[in-house]
Amino acid sequence: MSFHKNLCRGLLSGWLTLTGVCMSVTHIDAAAVECQVDDQATIAYLLGCQKPNGAFGPYGHVHSDLAWNYPAAHALLLLGEPIPRPQDCLAHGVWAAFREPDAHRTNLHWDLYQKVQLNLLLHQAAGLPMSVFPGQRDDGRRLELGRRWTLKFEDRKGAYYGPYGVGVFYDISTLWYTLSALHGLNGTIDNPDLARDFIAARQSARGGFVDAYRTETPPDPAAAHVVITYHAVMALRTLGLDVPRRDACIEFIQACQTPDGGFRWSPTHGAHSNQADAWYTWAAVRALDALGANKPRDTDRCVAWINSLQNPDGGFGDRPGWDSRIYSTYYAVHALQILTGDARKGIVAKRLTRTVEAIPDDKYHIFQAHLKSAADLGGSQAEMVDEVQKMGLHLIGAKTEDVAAARARAQEKGYRLEVLANPENYSHKLHWLGGDPADHVSNWLIPPRMTPDESRQWAQAHAAGTRGLPWELFKDQVIRPALKAGTVFYPELDFSMTNAYLVYDDGLDGQPGYNAFLAALGWPAWDWIRQTPYRERWVGKLPALADGDAHGDLAKWRSRPEKQRVLYLAPSHELEHFLDACRQGRTVCVIRDVREPQGAVLYGAPPVVAYVKRHWAQWQWWTEDRSH
Repeated sequence: MSFHKNLCRGLLSGWLTLTGVCMSVTHIDAAAVECQVDDQATIAYLLGCQKPNGAFGPYGHVHSDLAWNYPAAHALLLLGEPIPRPQDCLAHGVWAAFREPDAHRTNLHWDLYQKVQLNLLLHQAAGLPMSVFPGQRDDGRRLELGRRWTLKFEDRKGAYYGPYGVGVFYDISTLWYTLSALHGLNGTIDNPDLARDFIAARQSARGGFVDAYRTETPPDPAAAHVVITYHAVMALRTLGLDVPRRDACIEFIQACQTPDGGFRWSPTHGAHSNQADAWYTWAAVRALDALGANKPRDTDRCVAWINSLQNPDGGFGDRPGWDSRIYSTYYAVHALQILTGDARKGIVAKRLTRTVEAIPDDKYHIFQAHLKSAADLGGSQAEMVDEVQKMGLHLIGAKTEDVAAARARAQEKGYRLEVLANPENYSHKLHWLGGDPADHVSNWLIPPRMTPDESRQWAQAHAAGTRGLPWELFKDQVIRPALKAGTVFYPELDFSMTNAYLVYDDGLDGQPGYNAFLAALGWPAWDWIRQTPYRERWVGKLPALADGDAHGDLAKWRSRPEKQRVLYLAPSHELEHFLDACRQGRTVCVIRDVREPQGAVLYGAPPVVAYVKRHWAQWQWWTEDRSH
């Protein structure tokens, strides 16, 4: 690499540490960095994500994980770049965080798909046999090559933890991941008609496919999704089956292209989330290629739009101006390979300028928050308040409907502590796009001191949440009035990557979707960005929250706020300042992790992360009593 590129990359390491592209991070100092980028810069970005163990992981963190290892390795090979230390990359790169002891099980179909694909990519270069483990634990059972498999549908019945077993599926996406994995293992499917009929029943009248929970009535064309259509097409083609109404399917996909050249998830849906994105564009390009249509309506504009995602660090973002990620870089590289036949040539050389931002050191205080924390200590809200004050917290959402006694105690003692009701609304239900039922979808902070009219509207929103509304109505009747009153509104469970893109993107730019997401949950797999890696997409765009999910008094659940907290930069600790910090991107989720060099993982907008790192001693709660 030339001296200019090395210098540019050195400056950009500061940019990666300091800048926040999407959220409005206020009160900053700024300077511009200008760099020339091309395919070599993309390769350098990806190689910079390789960890000492040989596997790949997210930039700026020390961990590696299958979820990041596979797309990084695939992107490099598409660019014609050999994988350094392929044996280590494969041997150390098939572990996933959800396999930690007692962790919540999730993404197992996706996990199996990626393990097979990674083995196919690397096992020969690594000099290793294909070695794929089927389940959550790598317990020594290995899937054999060339076996016959029987597909089986099992209804998820609205549960987050869908049924898992090799050959088992519960929707179009899990069917595709299953078929791809078994095909990659040279497996044979005994009952392909089951897959064909399941998929065909979910094709809408306009050609796109809907992840419909029920098919007693024809699938709603407005619910057709480009990623689900891609999964349907790929599943059918993997089985050697024709795609029904092929021309209409092609027309649906091509109609998802925007005037800028990228693809959104629907040609017509009015949701705020329905915007051009790297994932949707990759899915559309792959589906068109599998259908034999080869190209979007405007290939040149699509290539240009993908190139607009590249950043000065050489990586690509999900949307123009968004920070680089391994995933969005992989989507861009793979799509360019299909569109141009040569991913390296498809990445055009360009000169980019990006602002390097920093928050002045004297601008804010650093306060600490924890949500869904314990509501009492030994039955006493007053003793709980005294204890969390000693723990150095400034705002807690207690998992209860009533915090009157706790707030009175904080006021009586003159604590700098805001105590808020933060119930998990178990009675709230909704139906995602396609009709899939869901619960664990409604967590909020109840604002104190509401007027009678505000209290009435809040009660109406709460009642609406119990009706099992479809997502669009849930947004309008439950989330919108709650946000108007002033709160953070987030789910514990978002169920799938396709769904998460919808419900969190609907909350961007002040719109009435979820306006926060969980980065840390008080269960054994604490880091929920590693457990559900697609949540990385919203770091720095929505506040990443730490949620204790307490089910009793603080004596039992104290490990939760000791393990993870939210830092917020503000002039004072009260709710209004916390919410302003959330809106303006001045929050950082901190998760203690002894594997990290500094003992913690930090998730937030880069300039805010840089600020709290410079002031580490002011908030590092696990080294001293912060009661003052």
